[in-house]
Amino acid sequence: MESLESQLTEQERQARVNARALDSITSRRRRREARGYAVMASAASYGEGALGSGAFGKISHTAKLFCIGFAMLVPSLLVWRVLL
Repeated sequence: MESLESQLTEQERQARVNARALDSITSRRRRREARGYAVMASAASYGEGALGSGAFGKISHTAKLFCIGFAMLVPSLLVWRVLL
């Protein structure tokens, strides 16, 4: 009778361990999926914000114009500095 009881308790323990492991795997998958959704949501909101007419859109547009102007101005400044 004792061996049957010990087998049942061992099976219960294994069932608990198995359930805990499966819950851990499921929660890990859910966290990974949530991170992916967060990245996509932030990228989409950045794009909408940068193209909008709000303050962030204006700052983003000004930064783009500054980078374009800097890229056009640097070669001529380097020519003046190095060659002349």
